[in-house]
Order: sequence, then C-alpha cells, then structure tokens
Amino acid sequence: MFAAATTHRTAASRTSLRQHVRRAVGRDHSPLCRPLDRSYSRLAAVQTLTVLAVLAVAAVAALLAFRIETHTAQQIARHRHVVTAVTTGPAQSDNPRSGTQRDHAAARWTYPAGPGSGRIPVPEGTRTGTAVPIGLDDSGVPVAAPKGTEQIASDAVLIGLGTVSVLAVGTEGAFALRRRALERRADTSWEDAWEQVEPRWTGRR
Repeated sequence: MFAAATTHRTAASRTSLRQHVRRAVGRDHSPLCRPLDRSYSRLAAVQTLTVLAVLAVAAVAALLAFRIETHTAQQIARHRHVVTAVTTGPAQSDNPRSGTQRDHAAARWTYPAGPGSGRIPVPEGTRTGTAVPIGLDDSGVPVAAPKGTEQIASDAVLIGLGTVSVLAVGTEGAFALRRRALERRADTSWEDAWEQVEPRWTGRR
C-alpha cells in the first residue's frame, strides 16, 4: 500500500508544470491518465498559482508599509524643529532593567512656544553645560528623529517576509490535507485494482 503511494509521488514529482496544467484542464488525452492523476495535477497547478499569489500579496503589503511609514516620517519631519539644549546635569546611564543602554541628562532649552526642560538623550560622558541639539514638535515637546529610508525599507521587508510566512503556513497546511486525501484515494484504488488482478496473476481462485 505504501509502495503504491510512493511510486505515484515519484512519478508526479517528475511531471513538469506545463504537463500538470495540460492535465488539469483536461488536455492530456493519454489513456494512462486517470481521474486521480488529473486531481494531482490540479493540486500542483493551484499550488503554483497560490505561491505566486502569496508573493504578490507580500510584495503589496511591503510596498504599502513602505509608503505609510515614509508618509509618517515626512509628517514628523515637517513638524520637527531642531534647537539647542544646554544640559543642567551630567549624563547618566539608563536603568539596565529598562532594556535601554542610552545615556540621558537633565537639560533646558528655549523655543517660540516657551522655555522647556526635561531629560534628553545625550552621548556618553556628556558634562553639565554642554550644548546638545534636540528635536521639538510644534508645541515644544522633545520628539525622536523620524525613521530614515534604510530603516523604513528594512521594516517593510520584515513585514513582507512576515506576510509570506503566515500565508505560507496556512496554505501549505491546506495543501497537505488535500495531498493526504489524494494519497488515500490512490491507496484505495490500488487495493481495489489488486483485488481484481491478483487472482489472475497468481493463479489463485
């Protein structure tokens, strides 16, 4: 029983995609082509189309993510203003338990919206009274710099790869179930045929 399934898979694996397509649409008129073979070919053709569709969806998702993040970065840059802050204390390392390794220092700055103060990120070893450029939004609140093109592209690639992974797992699971069903049909067909041929082949009545 297992030999029959293995033999069928080996033969199917040598069939080209073009042959699968011809067989799937009923253009293979070979007398050796069984309905079960057409079912395998339809599965192979649909699986190929699904792979292309998954890649297309992932590409669209990555492109949309790139455009959205680029637009967001442009909006942040449009409302971000660089001013000079003066530190009022030395740089201090963040708490290691917070998961960050940057240094911050207390600082003051002036802006048309009014004077401001707070802790800002600074280079390691920054001393009191050091001038440090910082970015402020329209209301004078410190904001981080917008993402650069490289980081945006990297995020978009990760989103595309994540989309491929999620869709691939789902579709491959569905195709695996279909293949198993076809293999069970192949085993059943082989056993039925063997029950008819075996008595004549072995001479047993």
